[in-house]
Amino acid sequence: MKLKAVIYLVLFTGAIFLCSCGSYKTAKEAILKIEKGMSKREITNLLGNPDYRRFDNESEQWEYIKEDPLSGTKTIILVDFVNDRVSNMNSFNGNDYPAPNPPVAVYPPNNMDYDRPFPSSNNHIRPGRVISDSDFQQLYNKVKSKLFKDDQLELLSIGVGNRYFSCRQCVKLMSIYTFDDDKLKVLDIVAPRIADRENYEDIIRSLSFLSSQDKVRKMFTGSR
Repeated sequence: MKLKAVIYLVLFTGAIFLCSCGSYKTAKEAILKIEKGMSKREITNLLGNPDYRRFDNESEQWEYIKEDPLSGTKTIILVDFVNDRVSNMNSFNGNDYPAPNPPVAVYPPNNMDYDRPFPSSNNHIRPGRVISDSDFQQLYNKVKSKLFKDDQLELLSIGVGNRYFSCRQCVKLMSIYTFDDDKLKVLDIVAPRIADRENYEDIIRSLSFLSSQDKVRKMFTGSR
């Protein structure tokens, strides 16, 4: 009887282990099947219910943590939705995932010359059409999904490219951060591509300190 019990226990444990391995393999395969425009139901069918869920205005993010029972390797999967449809997906090695409250990185001072106004749209620059809301939301989600500030700003610099932005969109990108210094770093990247510079007061209102507001005012008007 004891031998039978041991055999059943071994078989049961093995079955659980094989199911776990199959589940992780299925998760890795599911990543390759995720497509832009998929519904939440389709993502749930592929990955199950999310381990964590976040939302901000129009966007929502689901986070999955999948672990390989053989190696202990974790995979983090982030799926972003806009209007309940997949707008962005990112996956990375979860073993490098930082603690919930990672140490604040120290960044070099912003070398931007705030006393020098940005070129006006009449100075050989004719702003084109502002980036669409859907394309902007994708860029916003990608920047926000990055874990570290320097990676976010680097991605934003690349994402801006030759696109044009509205002041309202600039304010939303700045809202990713809490402190004025970080918001001004975003503005440093986006401001040369702002099409409706006459609405710069929207940007000023998004800042907390008068000193920061004065810097922005000088950027757009050249006033002293």
